[in-house]
Amino acid sequence: MSLPRRTGFRTALVLCVAIQLLLLPATRAAAQDPGPIGPFVIDVRGSMVNVGQDPDLAANRGLGPSQLPAWGLGLDVGGHVYLFSWGVITFGVGASALFTAASRTPGENEPDAGGPTVTTRFTAFSPQLSFNFGDGDGWSYLSGGLGTSRLTVSSEQLTVPAQRRAGTLNYGGGARWFVRPGMAFSLDLRMFAISPLEQTSTEPGSPRMTRLALNLGVAFK
Repeated sequence: MSLPRRTGFRTALVLCVAIQLLLLPATRAAAQDPGPIGPFVIDVRGSMVNVGQDPDLAANRGLGPSQLPAWGLGLDVGGHVYLFSWGVITFGVGASALFTAASRTPGENEPDAGGPTVTTRFTAFSPQLSFNFGDGDGWSYLSGGLGTSRLTVSSEQLTVPAQRRAGTLNYGGGARWFVRPGMAFSLDLRMFAISPLEQTSTEPGSPRMTRLALNLGVAFK
């Protein structure tokens, strides 16, 4: 595992644990009878995604890493149902879908001035098993699962180039704070460990990569 990947994993783990420690006291001190977590929740969140400037990804497409956009904005939607509780943990299952696009056009004073506008698109479908801590007024969670993702890079092309979906492990954590009955502030920090793809006669290859998404929005139950 490379140093950047280890650093990204440690950062995500520290942030997720910090979320749990900060939110557990708050959820316990909430209303007198908040009820249990669930029974379901729907999330709609804006996303800030590290789409990355991977040298191998760029080289497979005839580009330099600095020509790729580093971050993009997108949309994350998903849902979760809560099955049963065991002690302080409530177990849930669900899935989310992430859609992101980012573009970079070189400036006049940059080394690649006059170069093409490069667009990176990243989509991920992420089934998840979650471990939830709190009550009906708000809870924090850790979750993960195995899904798929697609990352495409295009250079001033009118159509998105073909690219297979790759097996993708997602893991992370977050919280939901209910600010009024049925509506909550929703926060999720998620890592995507993307499997490599071999180059074919029609599609470029992709290296093993890890991407990070910070998702903020609202949840409904």
